[in-house]
Amino acid sequence: MIRKFVNIFFLIIIFFILLNILLILIWPKITKYNINKGKFYPNKVLELIDIQPEERANFFREMLIERKFEYYKYIVHYEKNTKNQKYLNVDFSSGRKIENNFNCTKNFFFFGSSNTFGYNVKDNQTIPAYFKKILSKKHDKMNYCVFNFGSAYYYSTQETIFFITKILKDKIKTNDFIFFIDGLSEQGNQQTKVDESMKKLFDYSNLKPWEKITFTAPLFFESLPVIQLYKRFFQKKRSKENNFEFNEDEVFNVFQKNVNIRKSICNKFEINCYTFLQPFPYISGNFDENILLRNSPNRKEEFRKKFELLKKTENVINISDALDGMIELSYIDAGHYSPKASFEIAKSIYSVIVEELN
Repeated sequence: MIRKFVNIFFLIIIFFILLNILLILIWPKITKYNINKGKFYPNKVLELIDIQPEERANFFREMLIERKFEYYKYIVHYEKNTKNQKYLNVDFSSGRKIENNFNCTKNFFFFGSSNTFGYNVKDNQTIPAYFKKILSKKHDKMNYCVFNFGSAYYYSTQETIFFITKILKDKIKTNDFIFFIDGLSEQGNQQTKVDESMKKLFDYSNLKPWEKITFTAPLFFESLPVIQLYKRFFQKKRSKENNFEFNEDEVFNVFQKNVNIRKSICNKFEINCYTFLQPFPYISGNFDENILLRNSPNRKEEFRKKFELLKKTENVINISDALDGMIELSYIDAGHYSPKASFEIAKSIYSVIVEELN
């Protein structure tokens, strides 16, 4: 009886190992097939970003599948450097790709979240890229350079720290222009998934040698393909988007303090700094609720609640009306701007600072 039980146990182990090996071999092929056959962007969105249907899969890969992050001192994370991609190119020292001048006489730095970085649009369709085009047209004799340092998951605290690191490295100098585009991603002191991951790694470094198995064993089993497949299936069937319940006092106070900190630093170093309250879905522009709702019936209420809260912030320029009057879609997903919307926002920012350039 015991021998039979042992045999069954080993057969189960062997089957489990073989199943994981099989998944390792076929999973990449299945994923590639699904991406090639999938329609991840509606046709009307493809038209907005000027992508042909046959380009859809490659665009999706660059924007979401192959997008990676790297750890950087102080700011925690930033998009990983890329090499000569067609739609999305990033270099940590210069941000997301913009066709800039050489021997720049004045620099314009953009900081913000994924809206500023420009997810689901090409390099030349972001807010900073359009701002550069406006400068090149209006001030064609000047060597002005624009840099896009927006990043996914950023909010005002992280942007402020990133801004400070650029000053410490002498990248930002007297009379340069700094633009913070904020609002949608504000979350007070809420801990992000990135923060949680970094904390776990730091906790591991403090463990005694014989304790580290308690840390690595769960990670090993979680990494097994069969476990990942189960979790994906389970979550896909049962999970729904979590609605972020934010602490209003905390969100407002943290945002206001970051704006005040920026103002003080910029005054001290004689830098031209502006914090803009960005356009919100449901508040400004033309949107498709089927794209924006994304299984969250409270999303409209959440956006309106946050907008009404943050527009009370002092020393912030409200450009939330920049998309008013747009006929075509202003948002290409649950919160990122279309190319035309990015242009309108860039134009609105330029109108605020044009007197400083003349």
